Amino acid sequence: MSAEPIENPRAEIDAIDGELLRLLNRRAEIALRVGATKAGREASLCDPSREREVLARMRHENPGPFDDKSIDSIFQRIIDESLQLQQNNYNKPAAAGLVTSVHMSERSRVAFLGERGTFSEEAALGILGPDCETVSMPSFEELFGAIASGRADLILTPLENSLIGSVHRCVDLLLASSLYIVAEAILPVAHYLVGCDGATLETLRTVESHPAALGQCSAFFAANPQLKRVEADDTAGSVRRAIESGDVTRAGIGSRRAAEIYGGTVIREHIEDNSENFTRFALLSTHAGDESAGNKISLVIRLTNKPGSLHNALRPFVRRGIDLLKIESLPIRETPAEFNFYLDVQAPANPGELQGALDEIREQAVDVRFLGRYSTVRLGSGQEISK
Repeated sequence: MSAEPIENPRAEIDAIDGELLRLLNRRAEIALRVGATKAGREASLCDPSREREVLARMRHENPGPFDDKSIDSIFQRIIDESLQLQQNNYNKPAAAGLVTSVHMSERSRVAFLGERGTFSEEAALGILGPDCETVSMPSFEELFGAIASGRADLILTPLENSLIGSVHRCVDLLLASSLYIVAEAILPVAHYLVGCDGATLETLRTVESHPAALGQCSAFFAANPQLKRVEADDTAGSVRRAIESGDVTRAGIGSRRAAEIYGGTVIREHIEDNSENFTRFALLSTHAGDESAGNKISLVIRLTNKPGSLHNALRPFVRRGIDLLKIESLPIRETPAEFNFYLDVQAPANPGELQGALDEIREQAVDVRFLGRYSTVRLGSGQEISK
């Protein structure tokens, strides 16, 4: 068999490639002009409906031999690269969003878990200031019901610790509620060994605290094997009971503030294993905060259980240059084979990008729940709290 002769096919391909390159760059220049106009209007640089229109037209005009799937792939890549070029030139950097405190319109009652002196109360006072009224709650269930029961205006709950991960019970209760996150606080956690007057390391036999606190001081217990660990509901209550007992063989692990509140003796400072120990607390309200302010946005999305659903749901963030800060899968109790996905994203400077991403995700997801847009209060170690 003899093939039809082709004169210098590589040279022909090279010539076509050169022409393609020229036309692609010409197209990119036009895309940049479009991007400048959109950026001036604070509109989203990404336009899915226009992209679908372009792809449909290319498939319709395609004479072959490329099939429609190949045409979609080629032109989608051209569109994606053009979008990236627009973002590199016109996307504004997201604001840091750190604040020193959160101001409410009036003196607020804020519920927290545990007794006075817990890290939760310290975070509540740090985020709202000493003029707020703190309301102690004995359990997570009562904490999340504090607003409905009329005992509080706001709720302060732990959501995550840098060493042990998410506080899953609190996340579950948040998703089961209709509450919004209106602010968050990042609190450095330092553990103190506290006892009554006269207690010393040599006199101690038992040390009581919350299981998480005990676990975060494992090196201290390894160095002092004579001490028996006793689990309790919260750190501050453990410190209070050790002090009130007057028993020099007992101590609690808690904050310096708990020692000061209950008049205890600090036997050892900073007995935590890792100084990079931070807890993230969320301030919750029945009303969403200002959706145009704040550096962070939290969402929960429920997806269909099929291959690629998570990839497709995250793609709108990627294409718009929106930074994904956290993602966590959460089993749905009623249908354990299905999952909710909890997302934290950096709020983009252009509001059009956020709205566009959410609109795209809603087209694909079974459900999208907006948990709030809010600012971050980063509290300092040993921050002065006068209450």
